Amino acid sequence: MRRPRELPTGLARGPFLYGDLLGVGFSQERVRRRDISQLSWGIHVHQRAVPDTPETQILQRALILARALPECWLSHTTAAQLYGWPLPPELKQGGVVHLSQPAGTTRRIRRPAVTHHRVRIRTGDLTDWNGATITTPVRTWFDMAGLLSLDELVIIGDHLVRRPYPFYDGRREPYATRDQLNEVVESMSGSPGRKQALAAASLVRVGADSARETKLRLALLRAGLPEPSLQVPARPDSRNSPCADMGYPELKLAMEYDGGTHFTAQQARFDQRRNNTFVSAGWTVLHFNADDNAEGFTSAVKQVEEAISRLKRL
Repeated sequence: MRRPRELPTGLARGPFLYGDLLGVGFSQERVRRRDISQLSWGIHVHQRAVPDTPETQILQRALILARALPECWLSHTTAAQLYGWPLPPELKQGGVVHLSQPAGTTRRIRRPAVTHHRVRIRTGDLTDWNGATITTPVRTWFDMAGLLSLDELVIIGDHLVRRPYPFYDGRREPYATRDQLNEVVESMSGSPGRKQALAAASLVRVGADSARETKLRLALLRAGLPEPSLQVPARPDSRNSPCADMGYPELKLAMEYDGGTHFTAQQARFDQRRNNTFVSAGWTVLHFNADDNAEGFTSAVKQVEEAISRLKRL
């Protein structure tokens, strides 16, 4: 079989439309060759420009669609995936791209694997992402209220408002504040998902560094236990004091969720020194892990209840 004629560098490196192809002297038949893939109607890409993983391919397709359809913007789970949020696996399956338009728009976007929304949009709810228009983190969080459970929405909210660690996160400011989450809820009266967003906003707290920490906190609250403080220092009078994920300072009871990174040799040494600081300062420290998470923190809640009861008797 005769080798297909090479595309110019500009077309070979990224997606292109029929018009781009015709503009450099090719016919539309060129897109039928094996080295070209169709991303959507009239939008193609050379195989060298296709990302390795299916999820990355979906996100590339989303960005291309948003650029090709300037009257739309990326929203809902598509925006959340671009932001790298911890979404339930089922929401990332199927390769569906979520595109939104202003409420009242008459034209409907009908393309394969595209979910179209017409929504009320506020000034400041949209931003640029690699040349495409996308909902801001705060507005994306609100739009997800109709797709996520309450706990999942709180997890995302905690992720948005947590204080970043510049060395690890490469930024110094949180993605959002609690006030911003509350403000979008208040301003979107009558919108789908508002009731869920209102409940979630009331539970969002600054200080959870992982989804598992949020789930543990919510499990304690659901069991009727007092709300724990987050990022609790062993020695409040010391600026360099290590902190526990959460705890009850008045009882000197600290709780730690140990994810996979805590079981490396280096992290284990750090954790040991931190725990010694808490114990030497008179604290009780409880550790939980993936097994506790798998059972919904049932045993963890019971252990915290027992520790609280014992410490109150002292």
